[in-house]
Amino acid sequence: VAIIIPYRKREQQLKIFLRHMHPMLKRQLLDYRIMVIEQAGETPFNRAMLFNIGYKEALAFHDFKCFVFHDVDLMPENDKNYYGCPTAPRHLSVAIDKFQYRLPYQAIFGGAGAFRKEDFEKINGFSNQFWGWGGEDDDLYRRITAKGFKLTRPGMAVGRYKMIRIFHQSAKADPLRFQKLKDSQQRMVTDGLNSLKYRVESVIERPLYTKVTVDINPLGL
Repeated sequence: VAIIIPYRKREQQLKIFLRHMHPMLKRQLLDYRIMVIEQAGETPFNRAMLFNIGYKEALAFHDFKCFVFHDVDLMPENDKNYYGCPTAPRHLSVAIDKFQYRLPYQAIFGGAGAFRKEDFEKINGFSNQFWGWGGEDDDLYRRITAKGFKLTRPGMAVGRYKMIRIFHQSAKADPLRFQKLKDSQQRMVTDGLNSLKYRVESVIERPLYTKVTVDINPLGL
C-alpha cells in the first residue's frame, strides 16, 4: 500500500501524523510506504495534482496495487478502518470531529480515500485544474460515479477521524471551482494522470517516510 500525503509547511502536523499512523498500519499488518509530496514555491496549493504526482512517484519505487490518498491533518481513531483496498473506491474519512462526526454531504470524497491501481487509472486520477482550496474532492466523486463505480464507505463508528488543529494561514479558495465542476465528466478524459506536468526537485528517503519535493506551475498546464 502506498500512502500519499500532499504537503507544504505542515511540519508539526506531519510529525503527529507519522507518530500516530505507523503503529496503526503495523497493527493492520500492511506492507506500506508513506510518500510525502511537497509543493515547492509559493504558487497556489494544488492538493489533487500532488496526489497524482505521488501516485506516479510511488510506482517508481514499487508496483503498488493499492493507494491511499490522505490529508496530513487527519488521524483515524479506529483500527478497524482498514487501509488496504476493497474492490471499489473507498471513502475512509466519513466521520470527522470537525463535522461533529457526520458526513457533510453525500457526494463527498475528501480527507482520506483508497483506490486499487486499476481503478485509479480508469478515472484518470484527480483533476490537475484546481489551484487553491476546494472543488477537487467533488470533481473526484463525479469521476468515480461517471465510470460506474459504487463508492464504498466504512460505518460511521469505524470511519472516525480527529483533525490535527494547528493554526496556519488558510489557503485561498479556487475562484473558478464551481465553473470547473460543471464539466467534470467531459474533462476527465484529458485532465488527470495523462496530462500531468511537474519537475522533481529532490527525493529524500527518511526512516519514517519518503519525501518528494516538486515544482508545479499553473502556466505549465
